[in-house]
Amino acid sequence: MSRIRDAFDVIAPAPPCPPCARRSRARRLVALAGLLACTSLAVQAGDCTITTTPINFGVYDPITGSGPVDSTGTVRLQCSATDFGELLVGVNVSIALSQGSSGSYAARSLRQPPGSALQYNLYTTAARTTVWGNGSGGTGTVGGAVGGLFSGQPSPRSFTIFGRVPAGQDPNLGLHSDTITVTVVF
Repeated sequence: MSRIRDAFDVIAPAPPCPPCARRSRARRLVALAGLLACTSLAVQAGDCTITTTPINFGVYDPITGSGPVDSTGTVRLQCSATDFGELLVGVNVSIALSQGSSGSYAARSLRQPPGSALQYNLYTTAARTTVWGNGSGGTGTVGGAVGGLFSGQPSPRSFTIFGRVPAGQDPNLGLHSDTITVTVVF
């Protein structure tokens, strides 16, 4: 009979916790939450694959064109978590774009040898107010979390590049191009 009673004692609900035991448990949970928060701050670099979609402005007609020509491209990042913190909050990235062949963020240039140029620029939003650069000289960068259970962001995640060719230019006929280097810090 005592064996059965012992078995039931193990299965029976535990007596209510005294208030001091509940506070101790709460402190442990707060400490665990603090540990998780520290984990997200001490996230190490994830493993990311970067692909881009080029911007194609199409045909620029200086005679009939009355406004700017807008187009978009993308930077697509597929990231895999390399530690527990990244699994929870994702891989934090910052994306910078180079100046291209013009050497300036003020006005990038699509070029056609030997000397024709078509001014354009790349922007961080559809409003086209902040030039996408490296964060210096009034330019901005774009970034955020990629993946992660609690980030609310997918992996892969696409970041849109907003391009604009201003009206009123008179370039030579033919293909004009530029090469932009995309730098992703993660």
